[in-house]
Amino acid sequence: MSQPWKSDMWFVSPFNYDEDLRKKLSMPKKVIFHDTTLRDGEQQSGIIFNKYDKMTIAKALNRIGVDRIEVGIPGISDDDREAIRALIAASLDAKIYSWCRNNKSDISIAKECGSQGIMIEVPASKQMIEKVYSTSIEELESILPDNIQYAKSEGMEVSVLLVDATRSDIETIRKIISIVEKYCDGIAISDTFGSITPLAMFNFISKIKEFTKKPIEIHCHNDFGLATANTITAVAAGASCVHTTVIGIGERAGNASLGEVAVALKLLMGVESNIKLKELYRIAQIIAQYSGIPIPPNKPIVGQNIFRIESEQAAKWLIKGEPLMAYPFTKELIGNPKLEITLSKKSGPHTLQLKLNELKISIPEEKYSEVLSRIYQQSIEKKSALTDEEFLEILETLGIYKYKVEDYMRA
Repeated sequence: MSQPWKSDMWFVSPFNYDEDLRKKLSMPKKVIFHDTTLRDGEQQSGIIFNKYDKMTIAKALNRIGVDRIEVGIPGISDDDREAIRALIAASLDAKIYSWCRNNKSDISIAKECGSQGIMIEVPASKQMIEKVYSTSIEELESILPDNIQYAKSEGMEVSVLLVDATRSDIETIRKIISIVEKYCDGIAISDTFGSITPLAMFNFISKIKEFTKKPIEIHCHNDFGLATANTITAVAAGASCVHTTVIGIGERAGNASLGEVAVALKLLMGVESNIKLKELYRIAQIIAQYSGIPIPPNKPIVGQNIFRIESEQAAKWLIKGEPLMAYPFTKELIGNPKLEITLSKKSGPHTLQLKLNELKISIPEEKYSEVLSRIYQQSIEKKSALTDEEFLEILETLGIYKYKVEDYMRA
């Protein structure tokens, strides 16, 4: 593609593809998506997935092209064990992963369930090592390699998740990686408290890449609203596997959102993945349904407001140009079923024209001013945009259009 920042389905900044900039980056051509909606996502307060939920969601994640699905914690949950067994029996394309503590019991249970890979969690900062896990670097060195080799001998892939890595120091990280890199398949760097900036993340991952050749995975939380930014920045520095959850559910403020990361990597950075972007809207609705967590209307990529126009400015951009004059990507890219036009005090003649086109109604242009005046007043009174029914009642009151239910239904 001669202009990767622009296609029939997206139009983003060409500065993302500046040659001098990209020479400074170490991006892989393609990344692996490790989805942890069913484990870290479930850790969000108020969310419970039973085994049937996990089976349904995992199959949906498989359909959209997720490479690895972290189903849960079989060492703790009977439901998770049963879900893993059922998903292994279903022979999905995605690899089924379990989360394990650093002990043989958890690893043995994960294997007994049929897990194809495991994520072993280990503390990576002095405060976590000493105060929370009550261990030491020396103890990790005596236990962790043996546990990794045991899992490998049982035929499972092993990634080691370094908890609180971004609040650690580089020498501690270096020591832990030197302990595990001979044995594991990947090293996952966790920004457990979302406490690093994108520039610092780039520098951090770059330093790690200097002393290990193992694949680096990135696991970011969203406490400062930077989970997606930190994830794609880690990829720019050389991380080749991203940990995400659908709609960003997860502990506290959540995790990096699958939809945001997938679209940003493809459109803003030109990095490929197996994610089917046109399925993103649908999978978001599924997770909202099963988790009970509503999608914020302004949620990037999948929120209802993304393809909803109310202001005159946005309507003018659309009506005078094309979809990519009003949006950075088309609704078809992510599978959003429709463009919505709403009317309020912020609307103008272009917004009105779009709504009339949507409803297949024609009124004289000289009536636009009177109609917009009514819309303005009514939207202020109700402190909200008008429904289609309220708009049609205005037209009927002004004698411009005879509102018939059957006409509206056909529209």
